Amino acid sequence: MIAAFCREIVAALGAIWTDKGARSTMLGATLFFSAFFPQPYLNEVVRDLPVAVIDQDGSTLSRELVRRIDAADAVAVARYAPDMPSARSLFLKREVHGIVVIPPRFERDLLAGRAAPIASFSDGGYFLLNSSMSSALSNAARSLGAEVQIGRLAASGVDMAEAMAIVEPLRVTTIPLFNPAGGYASFVLPAVFVLILQQTLLMGIGNLKAGRRPGAALSTLADAIVYVGLYSLWAGVVLVWLPWVYRLPRIGDVAVMYAVVVPFLAAVTAMGIAVARLIPTKEGVIFFLVVLGMPLFFLSGVSWPAEAMPGLLHAIAFVIPSTTAVPALVRVNQMGADIRSVETTIFVQLGLCLAYSLLAVLVERAKGRPAA
Repeated sequence: MIAAFCREIVAALGAIWTDKGARSTMLGATLFFSAFFPQPYLNEVVRDLPVAVIDQDGSTLSRELVRRIDAADAVAVARYAPDMPSARSLFLKREVHGIVVIPPRFERDLLAGRAAPIASFSDGGYFLLNSSMSSALSNAARSLGAEVQIGRLAASGVDMAEAMAIVEPLRVTTIPLFNPAGGYASFVLPAVFVLILQQTLLMGIGNLKAGRRPGAALSTLADAIVYVGLYSLWAGVVLVWLPWVYRLPRIGDVAVMYAVVVPFLAAVTAMGIAVARLIPTKEGVIFFLVVLGMPLFFLSGVSWPAEAMPGLLHAIAFVIPSTTAVPALVRVNQMGADIRSVETTIFVQLGLCLAYSLLAVLVERAKGRPAA
């Protein structure tokens, strides 16, 4: 029995290596996507976003405001425009991504204690750029306004410490937990890595199993163990080593991570086998999984909070292993959660593994063949 099982293990490994589609997907694609996908996001935050300035005041304080805007990490004053049509032309040509308009009498109104409004135009269709532009301009305007107001109070005889307290009675210190740099890569990549594991494993199983007669129970068990074992190694590379290479925040216990990863991979394996038995051709399985890829990203709760999704859609999403595995692994790896914090996810993954295994058996019985 043990010898037969070992032969099945060797046969499963051989099948992965000899099948070109499975080899390129389960070995090559996993490494390629895991290494390539982070590259565009390695800067973490938007830097030196080019903006155009229309300075209609030309005063000392307006130039100081422009200097502070340019000093922000997120934006850089790239062009000075004489009027709005010129700035708009630069914006439409994508030479700049934002426009700042400083109105006439800016300095006079500011020194007189009157409101000195500043106009800011940015691409609202590009959320990240719009947010960076708005934040940089708000910080520059707030710091300059506070400095002018403190100076005015100090000139009227108010003590400097008291003047600062009057201008800023409440000081807020923002501490971004688990993502100190506030970086986009630290936010999105830990979740994407989990989805890469899921998609490449599903596609590999599709290449190996679709359109083929199922083997005996021992053979199927050996296949599943090989798939889970192989991807457990990949999980160490993708979820532990790559975050270290790319300097992404990761404080979790590796043992707790694997307590989630192994049931997750078992559920994905069972899902892959069930899908391969439901769809009779390899091409059909691959097409189904490719089409499913983008919806899985949205349903994972990375791009939009799962709690804000329609109830029915959120419920349907729970049949996909990554829906619960992604937030659990993010909590473990990036937030240092312990086993008790993710035990529900572990039970969900085991339940999905059992459900998909049952589905595969029922499909084979419905086809009139003995189930493996």
